[in-house]
Amino acid sequence: MTAVFKPEGPLFRATEHAGGPWSPDMLQGSATTALMAREVERLAKTSGFAVRRLTFDLWRPAGLRAFGLESEMLRDGRKAKTLQVRLIDGDTEIGRCTALLTAQGNESPADPFSKAAGADVPPESGTPPPGFVQRWSRYFQNVSVRLIEGALEKPGPAAAWMRLDVPMVEGEANTPLLQAVQAADFSSGVAQIVDMREWTFINPEISLYFFRPPEGEWILIRSRTRVGTAGAGLTMATLSDRSGPFAEVLQVMSFERREAQAQAS
Repeated sequence: MTAVFKPEGPLFRATEHAGGPWSPDMLQGSATTALMAREVERLAKTSGFAVRRLTFDLWRPAGLRAFGLESEMLRDGRKAKTLQVRLIDGDTEIGRCTALLTAQGNESPADPFSKAAGADVPPESGTPPPGFVQRWSRYFQNVSVRLIEGALEKPGPAAAWMRLDVPMVEGEANTPLLQAVQAADFSSGVAQIVDMREWTFINPEISLYFFRPPEGEWILIRSRTRVGTAGAGLTMATLSDRSGPFAEVLQVMSFERREAQAQAS
C-alpha cells in the first residue's frame, strides 16, 4: 500500500513518496510537519482540548530514514496547555512542533463580518496544474490540486484546493487536521513571487492558527507573499474547507539569488 511513512516499531520510516522538491532523497516539509501534527492530535484528543496553534521549527534536512517522536507537556493548564513534539533521527533533532491547546467552550459569539460559507469555488470546479508542476516532487505527485485563482507555474498570489490522496501513515486515514497541516506547507509555493530560475527560497518555520477545526479532505489555500529587505519575506495564507475559513498561516521566508548561492558553495 502506498503511504508516506510506514510504522517500524516505535519509529516511522519515510518512503519514496515523502521525497521533496530539492532532492528526492530529502523529505518534503509537508511530511515532517504532518507527522509531528499527528502526535499533537493524538494528545489533544486524550485531553479533550482543541488545537489552536501549531508552530513548526524545521532545523535540519531530513532524509528517507526512520524517525522517532518525543513529546513533552510544557504547561498543563486548566484552560490552556502547551506541548512540544520533537522529530528525532537517531540522536539528532530534525525539527520541533510547539502546540497550544485550549479548553472548548459551549458557544461562540456571532461574527457578522465573516465570509459566507460556500463563497469559494469548490474543488470540482477548479483546474489541475500542468503536468510538469505536479512533478515538482515525489510527494506532490500524490496530492490532488485544483486551482481556482492564479497559477502555480507563474509568480503571484493564487488559490488552490489540495488533498493528499495517500495515507500519511500506512494503515491510517488522513484526518482533516493532517490534511490542513500538509497543505499549509505549500503556502509559499502557491504564492511564490520570484522566477525560480533566478532565486531560491526556504521557509525554516511555519505557524498555523486555528479558530475552528477543519472538516473534510479538501483544503483551500489562499496565499500571498510579502518581500522586505536583506532577503527577508513573509508568506500569509488563509486555509478554508467547504464550510469556509478555519485557520491562518504564517511562514518566514528567506530568499537567495542563485548566483550568490553558487558563489557561497
